[in-house]
Amino acid sequence: MPAVIRIALGNLWEHKSKTIILGLLIMIGVAVIIVGNAFLESSKTSLQRDFVENYTGDIMIHGPDVENGRISLFGVSAISVGNMPDTPAIPDTEELRKIVAEYDATNHVISGQGSVISSMLMLSTENADPNYERDPSATYPYGYAFAGSPDYYDMFSSIKLIEGTLPSQTEPTILIESTTKKNFEDYYGIPVNVGDKVLAIGIMGGQTLREVTVCGIFEKANIDSAMVDVCYIDPNTARAMANLTYGSIFAEELPETVDLGLSSLSEDDLFGSFDSDIFEDDMFDFSDAAVTDVALSEEDYDNILGDTSLRDLLNTVDDGAWNFLLIKLKNKNNTPKVIAELNAIFREKGIMCTAVDWEAAAADFVEATGLLSGVFTVMIVLLAVVVFIVIMNTLVVSVLERTGEIGTMRALGGSRSFIRKLFFAEAVTTSGFACIAGVILGLLVCFILNACHISIADSSAKVILGSASLSFIPTFTSVFTTAFVILIGSIFANFYPVSLALRITPLKAMNQGE
Repeated sequence: MPAVIRIALGNLWEHKSKTIILGLLIMIGVAVIIVGNAFLESSKTSLQRDFVENYTGDIMIHGPDVENGRISLFGVSAISVGNMPDTPAIPDTEELRKIVAEYDATNHVISGQGSVISSMLMLSTENADPNYERDPSATYPYGYAFAGSPDYYDMFSSIKLIEGTLPSQTEPTILIESTTKKNFEDYYGIPVNVGDKVLAIGIMGGQTLREVTVCGIFEKANIDSAMVDVCYIDPNTARAMANLTYGSIFAEELPETVDLGLSSLSEDDLFGSFDSDIFEDDMFDFSDAAVTDVALSEEDYDNILGDTSLRDLLNTVDDGAWNFLLIKLKNKNNTPKVIAELNAIFREKGIMCTAVDWEAAAADFVEATGLLSGVFTVMIVLLAVVVFIVIMNTLVVSVLERTGEIGTMRALGGSRSFIRKLFFAEAVTTSGFACIAGVILGLLVCFILNACHISIADSSAKVILGSASLSFIPTFTSVFTTAFVILIGSIFANFYPVSLALRITPLKAMNQGE
Protein backbone atom coordinates (compact mmCIF):
# COMPACT_ATOMS: atom_id res chain seq x y z
CA MET A 1 0.00 0.00 0.00
CA PRO A 2 1.54 3.40 -0.95
CA ALA A 3 2.65 5.57 1.95
CA VAL A 4 0.20 8.37 1.07
CA ILE A 5 -2.79 5.99 1.39
CA ARG A 6 -1.56 4.61 4.74
CA ILE A 7 -1.15 8.13 6.10
CA ALA A 8 -4.57 9.14 4.72
CA LEU A 9 -6.31 6.20 6.43
CA GLY A 10 -4.46 6.96 9.63
CA ASN A 11 -5.57 10.59 9.51
CA LEU A 12 -9.19 9.57 8.89
CA TRP A 13 -9.09 7.25 11.88
CA GLU A 14 -7.45 9.87 14.07
CA HIS A 15 -10.15 12.40 13.15
CA LYS A 16 -12.90 9.80 13.04
CA SER A 17 -15.62 12.06 14.47
CA LYS A 18 -15.27 14.52 11.58
CA THR A 19 -14.90 11.63 9.14
CA ILE A 20 -18.17 10.09 10.38
CA ILE A 21 -20.02 13.42 10.21
CA LEU A 22 -18.77 14.08 6.70
CA GLY A 23 -19.59 10.53 5.61
CA LEU A 24 -23.12 10.75 7.04
CA LEU A 25 -23.79 13.97 5.14
CA ILE A 26 -22.71 12.40 1.87
CA MET A 27 -24.58 9.14 2.60
CA ILE A 28 -27.87 10.90 3.42
CA GLY A 29 -27.56 13.16 0.37
CA VAL A 30 -27.00 10.17 -1.93
CA ALA A 31 -29.90 8.24 -0.38
CA VAL A 32 -32.35 11.15 -0.69
CA ILE A 33 -31.43 11.79 -4.32
CA ILE A 34 -31.75 8.08 -5.18
CA VAL A 35 -35.21 7.84 -3.56
CA GLY A 36 -36.35 11.07 -5.26
CA ASN A 37 -35.13 9.97 -8.69
CA ALA A 38 -36.69 6.52 -8.19
CA PHE A 39 -40.05 8.14 -7.48
CA LEU A 40 -39.88 10.49 -10.48
CA GLU A 41 -38.79 7.80 -12.91
CA SER A 42 -41.36 5.27 -11.71
CA SER A 43 -44.13 7.90 -11.94
CA LYS A 44 -43.33 8.68 -15.57
CA THR A 45 -42.84 5.00 -16.40
CA SER A 46 -46.18 4.10 -14.81
CA LEU A 47 -47.92 6.96 -16.63
CA GLN A 48 -46.42 5.92 -19.97
CA ARG A 49 -47.31 2.27 -19.54
CA ASP A 50 -50.86 3.12 -18.48
CA PHE A 51 -51.59 5.52 -21.35
CA VAL A 52 -49.82 3.55 -24.08
CA GLU A 53 -51.58 0.34 -23.12
CA ASN A 54 -55.06 1.76 -22.46
CA TYR A 55 -55.61 5.17 -24.05
CA THR A 56 -53.10 6.73 -26.44
CA GLY A 57 -51.12 3.89 -27.99
CA ASP A 58 -47.54 4.62 -29.07
CA ILE A 59 -48.52 7.07 -31.83
CA MET A 60 -51.49 9.40 -32.25
CA ILE A 61 -52.35 10.93 -35.62
CA HIS A 62 -54.57 14.02 -35.55
CA GLY A 63 -55.98 16.41 -38.11
CA PRO A 64 -55.03 20.01 -38.97
CA ASP A 65 -53.25 21.98 -36.26
CA VAL A 66 -55.27 24.58 -34.36
CA GLU A 67 -53.93 28.13 -34.34
CA ASN A 68 -52.45 29.00 -30.93
CA GLY A 69 -53.61 25.67 -29.60
CA ARG A 70 -52.28 22.23 -28.79
CA ILE A 71 -54.15 19.08 -29.76
CA SER A 72 -54.13 16.11 -27.41
CA LEU A 73 -56.32 13.04 -27.07
CA PHE A 74 -58.40 15.02 -24.57
CA GLY A 75 -59.19 18.04 -26.72
CA VAL A 76 -57.62 21.34 -27.69
CA SER A 77 -55.70 23.39 -25.13
CA ALA A 78 -55.75 27.01 -26.22
CA ILE A 79 -56.15 30.49 -24.80
CA SER A 80 -59.57 31.61 -25.99
CA VAL A 81 -62.66 33.52 -24.91
CA GLY A 82 -65.84 31.46 -24.63
CA ASN A 83 -65.98 27.86 -25.79
CA MET A 84 -62.75 25.99 -26.41
CA PRO A 85 -61.95 25.22 -30.06
CA ASP A 86 -63.33 21.95 -31.37
CA THR A 87 -60.92 19.09 -31.95
CA PRO A 88 -60.51 18.92 -35.75
CA ALA A 89 -61.49 15.82 -37.64
CA ILE A 90 -59.04 13.80 -39.68
CA PRO A 91 -59.56 15.08 -43.27
CA ASP A 92 -59.96 11.63 -44.83
CA THR A 93 -59.85 8.67 -42.46
CA GLU A 94 -59.98 6.04 -45.18
CA GLU A 95 -57.12 7.63 -47.11
CA LEU A 96 -55.12 7.94 -43.90
CA ARG A 97 -55.71 4.29 -43.03
CA LYS A 98 -54.61 3.33 -46.53
CA ILE A 99 -51.37 5.30 -46.16
CA VAL A 100 -50.64 3.71 -42.77
CA ALA A 101 -51.41 0.23 -44.13
CA GLU A 102 -49.05 0.74 -47.09
CA TYR A 103 -46.33 1.97 -44.73
CA ASP A 104 -46.76 -1.05 -42.48
CA ALA A 105 -46.75 -3.43 -45.45
CA THR A 106 -43.21 -2.26 -46.11
CA ASN A 107 -41.90 -1.93 -42.55
CA HIS A 108 -44.01 -4.42 -40.53
CA VAL A 109 -43.87 -2.36 -37.34
CA ILE A 110 -47.53 -1.89 -36.39
CA SER A 111 -49.31 -4.28 -34.05
CA GLY A 112 -52.69 -2.50 -33.94
CA GLN A 113 -54.59 0.66 -34.86
CA GLY A 114 -57.99 2.16 -34.27
CA SER A 115 -59.98 5.33 -34.92
CA VAL A 116 -61.36 7.28 -31.96
CA ILE A 117 -63.44 10.33 -31.12
CA SER A 118 -63.00 12.02 -27.76
CA SER A 119 -65.05 14.53 -25.80
CA MET A 120 -66.03 15.42 -22.27
CA LEU A 121 -69.49 14.74 -20.94
CA MET A 122 -71.71 14.93 -17.88
CA LEU A 123 -74.44 12.46 -17.03
CA SER A 124 -77.85 13.64 -15.94
CA THR A 125 -81.34 12.31 -15.33
CA GLU A 126 -84.85 13.65 -15.88
CA ASN A 127 -86.48 11.94 -12.91
CA ALA A 128 -84.25 12.89 -9.98
CA ASP A 129 -86.01 12.86 -6.61
CA PRO A 130 -86.44 16.52 -5.52
CA ASN A 131 -86.59 15.39 -1.87
CA TYR A 132 -83.28 13.53 -2.04
CA GLU A 133 -80.72 14.97 0.39
CA ARG A 134 -77.44 14.81 -1.40
CA ASP A 135 -74.21 14.22 0.48
CA PRO A 136 -72.15 17.46 0.21
CA SER A 137 -69.14 15.37 -0.85
CA ALA A 138 -71.00 13.88 -3.82
CA THR A 139 -69.52 15.01 -7.13
CA TYR A 140 -71.28 15.58 -10.44
CA PRO A 141 -70.83 12.51 -12.66
CA TYR A 142 -68.59 13.61 -15.51
CA GLY A 143 -65.51 12.43 -17.35
CA TYR A 144 -63.87 11.82 -20.69
CA ALA A 145 -65.81 9.95 -23.33
CA PHE A 146 -64.20 7.86 -26.04
CA ALA A 147 -65.89 6.36 -29.05
CA GLY A 148 -63.89 3.91 -31.08
CA SER A 149 -64.08 1.89 -34.23
CA PRO A 150 -64.26 -1.91 -33.77
CA ASP A 151 -60.49 -2.27 -34.17
CA TYR A 152 -60.03 0.37 -31.44
CA TYR A 153 -61.56 -2.05 -28.92
CA ASP A 154 -59.40 -4.84 -30.33
CA MET A 155 -56.30 -2.72 -29.70
CA PHE A 156 -57.37 -1.71 -26.18
CA SER A 157 -58.84 -5.04 -25.18
CA SER A 158 -58.08 -4.75 -21.46
CA ILE A 159 -61.41 -3.15 -20.52
CA LYS A 160 -62.82 -5.20 -17.62
CA LEU A 161 -66.54 -5.62 -18.24
CA ILE A 162 -68.46 -6.19 -15.01
CA GLU A 163 -71.76 -6.59 -16.85
CA GLY A 164 -73.25 -5.71 -20.21
CA THR A 165 -71.52 -5.16 -23.55
CA LEU A 166 -69.36 -2.67 -25.39
CA PRO A 167 -71.15 0.32 -26.98
CA SER A 168 -72.96 -0.21 -30.24
CA GLN A 169 -71.53 1.30 -33.41
CA THR A 170 -74.98 2.59 -34.43
CA GLU A 171 -77.33 2.81 -31.43
CA PRO A 172 -77.02 5.58 -28.75
CA THR A 173 -75.38 3.62 -25.95
CA ILE A 174 -72.87 4.28 -23.19
CA LEU A 175 -70.48 2.07 -21.21
CA ILE A 176 -69.82 3.69 -17.83
CA GLU A 177 -67.10 3.07 -15.31
CA SER A 178 -68.00 1.71 -11.89
CA THR A 179 -66.80 4.91 -10.18
CA THR A 180 -68.96 7.00 -12.53
CA LYS A 181 -71.93 4.76 -11.67
CA LYS A 182 -71.31 5.40 -7.97
CA ASN A 183 -70.98 9.16 -8.52
CA PHE A 184 -74.26 9.15 -10.45
CA GLU A 185 -76.11 7.26 -7.73
CA ASP A 186 -74.65 9.37 -4.93
CA TYR A 187 -75.44 12.63 -6.74
CA TYR A 188 -78.99 11.86 -7.85
CA GLY A 189 -80.00 9.19 -5.35
CA ILE A 190 -81.13 6.99 -8.24
CA PRO A 191 -79.66 3.58 -9.10
CA VAL A 192 -78.34 3.18 -12.62
CA ASN A 193 -78.14 -0.25 -14.22
CA VAL A 194 -77.67 -1.81 -17.62
CA GLY A 195 -80.65 -0.93 -19.80
CA ASP A 196 -81.43 2.36 -18.05
CA LYS A 197 -81.53 5.60 -20.01
CA VAL A 198 -79.51 8.65 -18.96
CA LEU A 199 -78.83 12.04 -20.47
CA ALA A 200 -75.33 12.66 -21.79
CA ILE A 201 -74.40 16.34 -21.95
CA GLY A 202 -71.41 17.21 -24.13
CA ILE A 203 -69.12 19.82 -22.59
CA MET A 204 -66.95 20.45 -25.65
CA GLY A 205 -68.43 21.62 -28.93
CA GLY A 206 -71.44 23.23 -27.26
CA GLN A 207 -73.97 21.89 -24.78
CA THR A 208 -75.10 18.90 -26.84
CA LEU A 209 -77.76 16.80 -25.12
CA ARG A 210 -78.44 13.17 -26.01
CA GLU A 211 -80.40 10.37 -24.38
CA VAL A 212 -78.35 7.17 -24.29
CA THR A 213 -78.89 3.68 -22.96
CA VAL A 214 -76.45 2.21 -20.45
CA CYS A 215 -75.07 -0.85 -22.25
CA GLY A 216 -72.61 -1.95 -19.56
CA ILE A 217 -70.52 -1.27 -16.48
CA PHE A 218 -66.73 -1.70 -16.47
CA GLU A 219 -63.63 -1.24 -14.37
CA LYS A 220 -60.36 0.30 -15.56
CA ALA A 221 -57.68 -2.21 -16.45
CA ASN A 222 -55.30 -0.25 -14.23
CA ILE A 223 -57.00 0.64 -10.96
CA ASP A 224 -54.10 2.97 -10.13
CA SER A 225 -54.52 4.95 -13.36
CA ALA A 226 -54.17 8.72 -13.22
CA MET A 227 -57.10 9.02 -15.64
CA VAL A 228 -60.29 10.51 -14.27
CA ASP A 229 -63.63 8.77 -14.88
CA VAL A 230 -63.91 7.35 -18.40
CA CYS A 231 -66.95 6.40 -20.46
CA TYR A 232 -67.21 4.75 -23.87
CA ILE A 233 -70.05 5.79 -26.16
CA ASP A 234 -71.30 5.05 -29.64
CA PRO A 235 -69.60 6.97 -32.48
CA ASN A 236 -72.62 8.97 -33.62
CA THR A 237 -73.36 10.32 -30.16
CA ALA A 238 -69.67 11.16 -29.82
CA ARG A 239 -69.71 12.96 -33.17
CA ALA A 240 -72.64 15.09 -32.08
CA MET A 241 -70.83 16.01 -28.85
CA ALA A 242 -67.57 16.71 -30.67
CA ASN A 243 -69.41 18.85 -33.28
CA LEU A 244 -68.37 16.52 -36.09
CA THR A 245 -71.31 17.48 -38.29
CA TYR A 246 -71.45 18.10 -42.02
CA GLY A 247 -71.90 21.81 -41.29
CA SER A 248 -68.79 22.13 -39.14
CA ILE A 249 -66.67 20.11 -41.54
CA PHE A 250 -67.98 22.17 -44.49
CA ALA A 251 -67.02 25.34 -42.59
CA GLU A 252 -63.48 24.03 -42.12
CA GLU A 253 -63.19 23.59 -45.90
CA LEU A 254 -64.28 27.15 -46.81
CA PRO A 255 -61.64 29.13 -48.74
CA GLU A 256 -59.38 31.41 -46.75
CA THR A 257 -60.33 34.39 -48.96
CA VAL A 258 -63.97 35.51 -49.21
CA ASP A 259 -65.44 38.10 -51.60
CA LEU A 260 -66.16 41.15 -49.45
CA GLY A 261 -67.39 43.34 -52.33
CA LEU A 262 -70.78 44.01 -50.75
CA SER A 263 -69.11 45.53 -47.71
CA SER A 264 -68.15 48.61 -49.77
CA LEU A 265 -71.78 49.43 -50.64
CA SER A 266 -73.78 51.96 -48.64
CA GLU A 267 -77.25 51.41 -47.19
CA ASP A 268 -78.81 53.49 -49.98
CA ASP A 269 -77.05 51.34 -52.57
CA LEU A 270 -78.36 48.21 -50.96
CA PHE A 271 -81.89 49.29 -50.00
CA GLY A 272 -82.59 52.67 -51.64
CA SER A 273 -83.87 51.40 -55.02
CA PHE A 274 -87.17 50.18 -53.68
CA ASP A 275 -90.25 52.21 -54.43
CA SER A 276 -91.31 53.94 -51.24
CA ASP A 277 -94.96 53.59 -52.22
CA ILE A 278 -94.95 49.94 -51.34
CA PHE A 279 -94.41 50.87 -47.70
CA GLU A 280 -97.44 53.17 -47.42
CA ASP A 281 -99.68 52.59 -44.43
CA ASP A 282 -102.68 51.45 -46.44
CA MET A 283 -100.83 48.37 -47.60
CA PHE A 284 -101.00 46.73 -44.14
CA ASP A 285 -103.93 46.33 -41.82
CA PHE A 286 -102.80 46.75 -38.21
CA SER A 287 -106.26 46.94 -36.70
CA ASP A 288 -107.09 44.88 -33.61
CA ALA A 289 -109.57 42.85 -35.58
CA ALA A 290 -107.00 41.95 -38.20
CA VAL A 291 -104.53 40.86 -35.55
CA THR A 292 -106.90 38.93 -33.29
CA ASP A 293 -109.25 37.42 -35.84
CA VAL A 294 -106.57 35.60 -37.82
CA ALA A 295 -105.16 32.72 -35.79
CA LEU A 296 -101.88 31.05 -36.72
CA SER A 297 -102.15 27.36 -37.39
CA GLU A 298 -99.69 24.70 -36.25
CA GLU A 299 -98.43 24.53 -39.82
CA ASP A 300 -97.72 28.28 -39.70
CA TYR A 301 -95.54 27.79 -36.64
CA ASP A 302 -93.72 24.85 -38.23
CA ASN A 303 -92.98 26.87 -41.35
CA ILE A 304 -92.08 30.15 -39.64
CA LEU A 305 -88.39 29.60 -40.48
CA GLY A 306 -89.14 28.48 -43.99
CA ASP A 307 -87.42 25.48 -45.50
CA THR A 308 -85.01 24.04 -42.88
CA SER A 309 -83.92 20.98 -44.84
CA LEU A 310 -80.45 22.45 -45.52
CA ARG A 311 -80.02 23.33 -41.83
CA ASP A 312 -81.04 19.82 -40.82
CA LEU A 313 -78.58 18.34 -43.30
CA LEU A 314 -75.72 20.51 -42.03
CA ASN A 315 -76.50 19.49 -38.44
CA THR A 316 -76.35 15.80 -39.34
CA VAL A 317 -73.31 14.04 -37.95
CA ASP A 318 -70.70 12.90 -40.42
CA ASP A 319 -70.77 9.14 -39.99
CA GLY A 320 -67.22 8.82 -41.33
CA ALA A 321 -65.55 11.48 -39.17
CA TRP A 322 -62.96 10.63 -36.53
CA ASN A 323 -60.69 12.80 -34.40
CA PHE A 324 -57.69 10.51 -34.16
CA LEU A 325 -56.03 7.38 -35.43
CA LEU A 326 -54.13 5.58 -32.65
CA ILE A 327 -51.32 3.13 -33.38
CA LYS A 328 -49.47 0.55 -31.30
CA LEU A 329 -46.05 -0.62 -32.44
CA LYS A 330 -44.42 -4.01 -32.13
CA ASN A 331 -41.25 -2.36 -30.84
CA LYS A 332 -41.77 0.86 -28.89
CA ASN A 333 -38.16 1.86 -29.49
CA ASN A 334 -39.09 2.49 -33.14
CA THR A 335 -41.57 5.22 -32.21
CA PRO A 336 -39.45 8.32 -33.08
CA LYS A 337 -38.43 6.81 -36.41
CA VAL A 338 -41.97 5.81 -37.37
CA ILE A 339 -43.34 9.25 -36.42
CA ALA A 340 -40.72 11.02 -38.55
CA GLU A 341 -41.35 8.78 -41.57
CA LEU A 342 -45.15 9.07 -41.36
CA ASN A 343 -44.99 12.86 -41.09
CA ALA A 344 -42.69 12.94 -44.12
CA ILE A 345 -45.25 10.90 -46.07
CA PHE A 346 -48.08 13.23 -44.98
CA ARG A 347 -46.12 16.27 -46.16
CA GLU A 348 -45.28 14.62 -49.47
CA LYS A 349 -48.90 13.69 -50.16
CA GLY A 350 -50.33 16.98 -48.86
CA ILE A 351 -52.27 15.26 -46.08
CA MET A 352 -53.13 17.70 -43.26
CA CYS A 353 -52.34 15.23 -40.50
CA THR A 354 -49.60 15.02 -37.87
CA ALA A 355 -48.24 12.00 -36.02
CA VAL A 356 -47.11 12.53 -32.40
CA ASP A 357 -45.93 10.32 -29.56
CA TRP A 358 -47.79 9.33 -26.39
CA GLU A 359 -46.44 12.33 -24.46
CA ALA A 360 -48.05 14.77 -26.89
CA ALA A 361 -51.22 12.65 -26.95
CA ALA A 362 -51.47 12.81 -23.14
CA ALA A 363 -49.95 16.29 -22.86
CA ASP A 364 -52.22 17.52 -20.04
CA PHE A 365 -51.30 14.61 -17.79
CA VAL A 366 -47.63 14.67 -18.75
CA GLU A 367 -47.42 18.38 -17.96
CA ALA A 368 -48.90 17.81 -14.50
CA THR A 369 -46.34 15.15 -13.64
CA GLY A 370 -43.64 17.22 -15.35
CA LEU A 371 -44.40 20.11 -13.02
CA LEU A 372 -43.89 17.84 -10.03
CA SER A 373 -40.72 16.48 -11.62
CA GLY A 374 -39.40 20.02 -12.05
CA VAL A 375 -40.08 20.87 -8.40
CA PHE A 376 -38.35 17.69 -7.24
CA THR A 377 -35.41 18.33 -9.55
CA VAL A 378 -34.91 21.83 -8.12
CA MET A 379 -35.10 20.41 -4.59
CA ILE A 380 -32.55 17.73 -5.43
CA VAL A 381 -30.18 20.27 -6.98
CA LEU A 382 -30.50 22.51 -3.93
CA LEU A 383 -29.87 19.52 -1.67
CA ALA A 384 -26.74 18.62 -3.63
CA VAL A 385 -25.47 22.21 -3.44
CA VAL A 386 -26.06 22.31 0.32
CA VAL A 387 -24.25 19.00 0.75
CA PHE A 388 -21.25 20.26 -1.24
CA ILE A 389 -21.11 23.52 0.75
CA VAL A 390 -21.29 21.65 4.06
CA ILE A 391 -18.56 19.26 2.88
CA MET A 392 -16.32 22.16 1.87
CA ASN A 393 -16.86 23.99 5.16
CA THR A 394 -16.16 20.84 7.14
CA LEU A 395 -12.94 20.28 5.25
CA VAL A 396 -11.91 23.92 5.76
CA VAL A 397 -12.37 23.55 9.51
CA SER A 398 -10.43 20.29 9.40
CA VAL A 399 -7.53 21.97 7.58
CA LEU A 400 -7.40 24.81 10.07
CA GLU A 401 -7.35 22.36 12.96
CA ARG A 402 -4.55 20.39 11.30
CA THR A 403 -2.27 23.36 10.68
CA GLY A 404 0.41 22.01 12.98
CA GLU A 405 0.28 18.56 11.40
CA ILE A 406 0.54 19.99 7.89
CA GLY A 407 3.39 22.30 8.89
CA THR A 408 5.29 19.38 10.46
CA MET A 409 4.94 17.34 7.25
CA ARG A 410 6.21 20.32 5.26
CA ALA A 411 9.13 20.70 7.69
CA LEU A 412 10.01 17.01 7.27
CA GLY A 413 10.24 17.47 3.52
CA GLY A 414 6.67 16.91 2.44
CA SER A 415 6.15 18.61 -0.92
CA ARG A 416 3.05 20.44 -2.07
CA SER A 417 2.17 17.53 -4.37
CA PHE A 418 2.41 15.13 -1.40
CA ILE A 419 0.00 17.28 0.65
CA ARG A 420 -2.36 17.49 -2.34
CA LYS A 421 -2.28 13.70 -2.84
CA LEU A 422 -2.89 13.13 0.86
CA PHE A 423 -6.05 15.25 1.00
CA PHE A 424 -7.20 13.81 -2.32
CA ALA A 425 -6.84 10.27 -0.94
CA GLU A 426 -8.78 11.23 2.20
CA ALA A 427 -11.59 12.82 0.12
CA VAL A 428 -11.88 9.88 -2.28
CA THR A 429 -11.86 7.33 0.56
CA THR A 430 -14.48 9.17 2.62
CA SER A 431 -16.72 10.00 -0.35
CA GLY A 432 -16.38 6.55 -1.88
CA PHE A 433 -17.44 4.63 1.21
CA ALA A 434 -20.16 7.21 1.98
CA CYS A 435 -21.57 6.91 -1.56
CA ILE A 436 -21.67 3.11 -1.29
CA ALA A 437 -23.45 3.40 2.06
CA GLY A 438 -25.83 6.00 0.57
CA VAL A 439 -26.70 3.72 -2.34
CA ILE A 440 -27.43 0.84 0.04
CA LEU A 441 -29.54 3.10 2.26
CA GLY A 442 -31.44 4.54 -0.71
CA LEU A 443 -32.23 1.10 -2.15
CA LEU A 444 -33.32 -0.11 1.29
CA VAL A 445 -35.67 2.88 1.71
CA CYS A 446 -37.15 2.25 -1.77
CA PHE A 447 -37.73 -1.41 -0.87
CA ILE A 448 -39.45 -0.50 2.39
CA LEU A 449 -41.67 2.17 0.76
CA ASN A 450 -42.70 -0.22 -2.02
CA ALA A 451 -43.52 -2.88 0.58
CA CYS A 452 -45.87 -0.41 2.30
CA HIS A 453 -48.02 -0.15 -0.89
CA ILE A 454 -48.76 3.55 -0.40
CA SER A 455 -51.78 4.69 -2.40
CA ILE A 456 -53.83 7.88 -2.76
CA ALA A 457 -57.51 8.39 -3.45
CA ASP A 458 -57.67 12.06 -4.44
CA SER A 459 -58.16 12.37 -8.20
CA SER A 460 -56.20 15.62 -8.48
CA ALA A 461 -53.24 14.06 -6.68
CA LYS A 462 -53.42 11.09 -9.04
CA VAL A 463 -53.06 13.37 -12.05
CA ILE A 464 -50.10 15.22 -10.53
CA LEU A 465 -48.31 12.08 -9.33
CA GLY A 466 -49.14 10.07 -12.45
CA SER A 467 -50.63 7.16 -10.53
CA ALA A 468 -52.72 6.33 -7.48
CA SER A 469 -50.01 4.00 -6.23
CA LEU A 470 -46.71 5.50 -5.16
CA SER A 471 -43.82 3.37 -6.33
CA PHE A 472 -40.08 3.82 -6.05
CA ILE A 473 -38.18 1.92 -8.72
CA PRO A 474 -34.54 3.02 -9.01
CA THR A 475 -32.69 2.29 -12.22
CA PHE A 476 -29.04 1.36 -12.54
CA THR A 477 -28.38 4.50 -14.61
CA SER A 478 -29.86 6.88 -12.03
CA VAL A 479 -28.13 5.16 -9.11
CA PHE A 480 -24.74 5.12 -10.83
CA THR A 481 -25.10 8.73 -12.02
CA THR A 482 -26.08 9.93 -8.55
CA ALA A 483 -23.16 8.19 -6.86
CA PHE A 484 -20.72 9.36 -9.52
CA VAL A 485 -21.87 13.01 -9.40
CA ILE A 486 -21.75 13.12 -5.59
CA LEU A 487 -18.30 11.52 -5.58
CA ILE A 488 -16.94 13.99 -8.14
CA GLY A 489 -18.67 16.88 -6.35
CA SER A 490 -17.13 15.87 -3.04
CA ILE A 491 -13.68 15.79 -4.65
CA PHE A 492 -14.20 19.25 -6.19
CA ALA A 493 -15.42 20.53 -2.83
CA ASN A 494 -11.98 19.53 -1.53
CA PHE A 495 -10.10 21.93 -3.84
CA TYR A 496 -10.47 25.07 -1.74
CA PRO A 497 -9.52 23.40 1.58
CA VAL A 498 -6.48 21.85 -0.15
CA SER A 499 -5.44 25.26 -1.46
CA LEU A 500 -5.54 26.50 2.15
CA ALA A 501 -3.44 23.54 3.26
CA LEU A 502 -0.82 24.27 0.61
CA ARG A 503 -0.37 27.79 1.97
CA ILE A 504 0.66 26.50 5.39
CA THR A 505 4.42 26.78 5.96
CA PRO A 506 6.46 25.33 8.83
CA LEU A 507 6.99 28.83 10.22
CA LYS A 508 3.23 29.54 10.20
CA ALA A 509 2.54 26.23 11.93
CA MET A 510 5.14 27.03 14.65
CA ASN A 511 3.68 30.52 15.19
CA GLN A 512 0.19 29.08 15.56
CA GLY A 513 1.50 26.56 18.08
CA GLU A 514 2.86 29.42 20.23
